[in-house]
Amino acid sequence: MHSNAFRNLWLGQALANMGDILYIVGLISLVYGLTGSAIYMTAVPLIITFSRFISSIAAPILMNRSQMRSLITYSQLGKTILLFFFVVMILIGNENVWLYLVCASIISFLDGWALPARNSYVPFLVKREELLGANGFLSTVDQTIQLSSWAVGGILLSFLSNMNLFILITILFLTSTIYMYKLPVIPRTTIEERKHWWQQLGDGWSQVKKERGIASIFFIYGIESIAGTVWIAAVLYLYVDLQLQRSEAWWGFINSSFFVGLVLASFLLFKLHGFFSKNRGSFLPICMVITSIVTLLFAWNKIAIFALLLSFVFGVFDQIKNIVLQTYLQENAPSEELGKIYAAQGALTTLLFGLSSVGIGLLLEVFSVSIIFTISALLLISALIPMMVLQKSLKV
Repeated sequence: MHSNAFRNLWLGQALANMGDILYIVGLISLVYGLTGSAIYMTAVPLIITFSRFISSIAAPILMNRSQMRSLITYSQLGKTILLFFFVVMILIGNENVWLYLVCASIISFLDGWALPARNSYVPFLVKREELLGANGFLSTVDQTIQLSSWAVGGILLSFLSNMNLFILITILFLTSTIYMYKLPVIPRTTIEERKHWWQQLGDGWSQVKKERGIASIFFIYGIESIAGTVWIAAVLYLYVDLQLQRSEAWWGFINSSFFVGLVLASFLLFKLHGFFSKNRGSFLPICMVITSIVTLLFAWNKIAIFALLLSFVFGVFDQIKNIVLQTYLQENAPSEELGKIYAAQGALTTLLFGLSSVGIGLLLEVFSVSIIFTISALLLISALIPMMVLQKSLKV
């Protein structure tokens, strides 16, 4: 974990993640400033999510034809060029909001394979016994940036113009590109020359079907994506308003408590990766049971302080569970196919989360917030079934 290659990976991705969040903050502000419409503002995350989903589907074709380093470097370089285009458009006073949204869609498409590429790099850069710690460290960095960059983005937006903010983001992306270019070349993914492009789209899914353990991990990811929909902003807002009967500030407090739990869990896995690695077979079902129980308690709780504690505990055990699952995937998937498998995972979780978000909205018209969180708790506990299959197939 102390190699220059691993350092280049996490520094490059950290700068890219920070730039991504500041870019979304700046884009929402820019779109609202040009249109004054809340509808256009809500279109921004929709466009980003849809473009990343399409990118995840197309990723296997690109991974068959490019070295992973080239893929991750040129995608970041493309984002840098498009951000520079943003600066130029603002400078000349362009007010065509659709031009900005099209650029945003392309940026999100380029970003769609960045995380799969990064995660597939990790097993090549660290020793097998350090995998859990490396994932914990990367997650610590990611969550810390997530926790801080939204606040920093709001502060910067109050002091800087849109153009200056996008100049700063362009510099972050450019620096990230340089770090990505320094990464070592890793083996290309395999490809049968006779395959047509539409057959290559399913390469990641083919690997999932071949490996029983990987299929179980994907079942868990699918269940978790559906169950996790209850933690989106709209549902939590209703929970704070109707269940806790508190001001909007408590919505922010609960979110912050959750993120603090994520960061703490990631840090503990990084520092104590030897202990967690030896006992992860026990930790995985424990985490699943605890997250289910905490969600159920959260569903019917009406005490604001207790909601903060429950959100924190959920964040801790949910993060331990996710990092352990990711480590299992990295250890048991064919390393040369790992990028495609991560792309398939990204497509699955993005699609299920998007559909579940719509479904939750419809259910909220019929059921209370408490019932919705209770359904989530039941889904979380049902993940124990594919988890038992996973442990049996991997003998963990």
